[in-house]
Amino acid sequence: MRAFWAGIRIGLLDLRGDMRRFVLLLVCLAVGTALIAGVNSVGASITQAIDRNAAELMGGDLELSRADRPATADEVAQMAQFGQVAAVVDTNVRAIAGDRDAFVDLAAVGDSYPLLGQVASPQLPDGMTPFALLEERDEQYGALLAPVLLDQLGLVVGDSFELGGTTFQARGTLSKLPDGPVRGFRLGLTTLISNDGLATLRDRSSPLPGLGNWFRYKLLLADGLDADSVQARLDDSLGSTGWTSRSARDGLGPMVRYYNLFMRFLVIVGLGSLLIAGVSVWTGMRAYVTERAGLIAILRSLGADRSRLMLHFFSQVAALSAIGVGAGLLIGGVAAYALLPAIGEAVGISLSTRLHVQPLVIAGAAGLLIAFAFAYLPLQQAQTIRPVLLFRSKGLGAPPIDWRGLLGSWQALPLLAAAAGFFWLAVLMTGDPILVLAFALASGVAALVFEGVTRLAQWGLNRFPHVPMRIVRHAIRSITEPGSNSAPVVVSVGMALAMLIVVLVLQGNLRQEFIGASAFDVPTLVASDLFPDEVDTVMAMSSAGGDIALSVATPMLRGALVAIKGTPVAEVRTRGPEATFLLSGEVPLTYRTQMPAASKLISGQWWPSDYSGPGLVSLHHSLRSGLGVELGDQLTFDIFGDNIDVEIASFRDYSWQGGIDFLATFSPGVLDAYPVTLFSAVTAQPGREEAVARALASAVPEINFIAVGDTLKQITNALSQLSFAAALVGGLAVGNGMLVLIGSLATGRRQREADAVITKVLGATRLELLATAAIQYLVLAIIAAAPATGLGVGLGWLISAVMLDVDFTIQSYALGLVLVCAIAITALLGALTILRAASTRPALLLRDL
Repeated sequence: MRAFWAGIRIGLLDLRGDMRRFVLLLVCLAVGTALIAGVNSVGASITQAIDRNAAELMGGDLELSRADRPATADEVAQMAQFGQVAAVVDTNVRAIAGDRDAFVDLAAVGDSYPLLGQVASPQLPDGMTPFALLEERDEQYGALLAPVLLDQLGLVVGDSFELGGTTFQARGTLSKLPDGPVRGFRLGLTTLISNDGLATLRDRSSPLPGLGNWFRYKLLLADGLDADSVQARLDDSLGSTGWTSRSARDGLGPMVRYYNLFMRFLVIVGLGSLLIAGVSVWTGMRAYVTERAGLIAILRSLGADRSRLMLHFFSQVAALSAIGVGAGLLIGGVAAYALLPAIGEAVGISLSTRLHVQPLVIAGAAGLLIAFAFAYLPLQQAQTIRPVLLFRSKGLGAPPIDWRGLLGSWQALPLLAAAAGFFWLAVLMTGDPILVLAFALASGVAALVFEGVTRLAQWGLNRFPHVPMRIVRHAIRSITEPGSNSAPVVVSVGMALAMLIVVLVLQGNLRQEFIGASAFDVPTLVASDLFPDEVDTVMAMSSAGGDIALSVATPMLRGALVAIKGTPVAEVRTRGPEATFLLSGEVPLTYRTQMPAASKLISGQWWPSDYSGPGLVSLHHSLRSGLGVELGDQLTFDIFGDNIDVEIASFRDYSWQGGIDFLATFSPGVLDAYPVTLFSAVTAQPGREEAVARALASAVPEINFIAVGDTLKQITNALSQLSFAAALVGGLAVGNGMLVLIGSLATGRRQREADAVITKVLGATRLELLATAAIQYLVLAIIAAAPATGLGVGLGWLISAVMLDVDFTIQSYALGLVLVCAIAITALLGALTILRAASTRPALLLRDL
C-alpha cells in the first residue's frame, strides 16, 4: 500500500510542474460539464414543479374542451360521475369606458371555480369564492380586471364599463388565475367574470379571424381514481363528439414546446461539448505521453512495470479530471440556481431557487467517465514504451496502439465499461436512448471517417507529382512520412469542426423557430370586416409617411365546412380545438396568391402566384389530425349557399409573432366572385401607437381596431430570450470546439521541434520553417474540413428535422466564415508550434532535446 500511495504522490509531483500545459484541457472539461449540469438541473426543477403541482396548474386533474358549443347536461353528467366539475369559457371581446376601449381576454367561470388553487385579487377576501364577488348586484354583474386594463380604460375599482356591449362593474383587480399557465398565449388583457354574466353579453361574435369561444371543463377526480384511466374512458365516450382532453403535463401551452426544444438543444450541445472535451483529453494526454517518453523509458529501465506506469499517469488524469469536472459542476450549478426564477417566469411555472443533487452527480460522473475513456488509450501507449528508446535519436514518440492486442485482452474491459457507463448516464440525462445511441454511432462513424480520410489523403499525397517548390514538398513529406501526427490532428480538428457546424446549424434553426417571424413587422392594431373604401383610407394614411409604418389588407369572407371527402361533417369525428372551431359554423376564410411571411409549410406545396387551376386550400397543420385528412383530400365549403369543392394542397403553421391568420386559405379564383370584406393589420412607428389608434378612430370611426401589438411583442420577447440563451450556449460550445482545435496541435510538438532544429542546422531559414509548418497544417485542416462539413450538416439535418422537428436551414455565410477561420487558425497555430525551435539557436534546443 505504501508503494501505491508513493506512486500517486510521485505522479502528482511530476504533474505539478506541467499544469500550465493542461489549461485548455481543463477549460474544455469544465465547459462540457457545466452545460450538462446546468441543463439537467433546470430540467429537474421543471419536472418536479409539474409533478408536484400538476393538478393545481391545470385547475383540476383533467380538462375537456371544445370550440363550438358548451357541454350538454348529459355530457356534464358523464364528467361529474368521476368527480367535481368546473366550467370555464375563454373568449375575446371589446371593453369600452367613455372614449377609451381595449381588447380583452375574457375568462368566464362557474360557481365551483376554482377546484384547486385560488384566484389572486386584493379585493377577494379569504374564504370567498370569485363567483360570489362577481354575482349580480344592482342589475350589474361584476368583473375582475388586470391592473393594466384598468389604467387603459381610465377606471378605478367600483366604476362601470361596457364589456361586449353589456354594462359591468369593476369589482377589483385580477393578479393571477390559478390555471393561468395552461391557458397558453392569449390576446388581450385578462378579465374574469361569471358564466351568468357571460350569458348577458350582447356581442359575443369572434372579433378576429381564428378567435372564438373555448368551452373548458375542469375535472377534479374523486379519491382513488387514476387520471390516465379516466381520461381514456372520457376519450372513448366523448372524444367522438369533438371533445379534446388534456392533462397538466401536455397542457402548458405553446411556450413549453419551445422550452422543450431549447432543453433538447442544450442536452445535445452538452453531450457534444463533453465529446470534444474528451477529444481534448485524448490529444493532451497523447502529446504529454509522447513528450514524457524519455522519462517513461528511464522509469522502465529502473524496474518500473506496466502497473506502476499506469498508476503514475492515471493519478495525473484523475487530478486533472477532478479539477475540470469540479469547476464545471460549480459553474453549472450556480448558473442554474441563479436562472431558475427567470426560466420559471418564461414558462409560467413558479420555480424556487434550489440545487438538485442528482443532476449534478450525473453530470460529474459523465465528465469523469469521458475523461477516463479518452485518456485510457494514451495510458496504454505509455505502458508500451521500452528503455531502448533512450538510445535512439528519434525516440521521442510513443509506439502506435496495437488495436488487435488491446481489443483481444482484458485491458479493453475498462474502456468498454466506461463507454457503457456513459451511455447509461446519457440516457438518464436525456430520457431518450435513441438520441444517445444515434449520438454515439455518429461519433464513432465520424472518428472512422476522419481516420479513413487521413489515410486516403496520405496515399494520394504520396503519389502526388514532384513539386518544384521545396517548402511545399517538405510540407507534404511531413504529412505522409511514417510516425507523423497527421491522423491525430485530422481527427481532433475534424471532430471539433463537425461539432462547430452542428451547433451552428442547430442554433440557426432554433433561432428561426423561435423568432423567425420577427423578421417582419408585428402588427400594432388589427380589425376585421372593413370595406374597400375604409381600407383605401387606411392605405392613404400609411402612404402619407406619417405615424403608420405599414398597412396590410387581406380579403375575408365567412363560410362553413360541410363535407370532408364527401362525408357530411356531422358524421365526422374531430380532434382538437382548431378542428372543432372550423366545424362550429360560419368561420372567417380568405384567399391569397402569396404565402404570408408568418407562415411556414409543414407539407405540400403553395400554389404559384399566377395559379388558375382547380380550387385548392391550405390548412393549418393541426387540422391534419383534427379532421383526419391528408394532402389531396377533398373538402366542401358552403359559401353564400354554394357548395365549393377544393383539394388540400398544403398544411402550414403560422407564428403568433406574425399576428392573426386563417385556418383555411384558398387559392386564387375560388372565392374571388363572392362579396368580401377586408381584414386589416396596421403597424405603427415606434412610440406612436397611441397616436395611430386615435387617428384611425377619427378616420374610420365605424371600425374597431384592436391593439394586439403588446401581446405579440411579449411573445416575441419571451422567444427572443430563449433564442439569446441558445445563441449564448451555442457560442460556448463553439468556443469549446475552438479550444480543442488549438489543443490538438500540441500532438507531436516535441517531434516537430526536433525536426525543425535538424532542418535549421542543415540551412533552412526561420521563414522557411514557419511557412512549411503553415502549409502542412493548412493542408491537414482542409483534409479535415471536407468530411467535417458533410458530417456536421448531415447531423444538423438529422437532429433538426427528425429529433427536434424544426425546419432545416443552413446559414451559408456563417458556415463558410467558421470554416475559413478554423482552417486559417489551424495553419497559423501549426506554424506557431515550432516558433521556439525556429527562433532559438540550435545548440540550446539540441541540449534540451
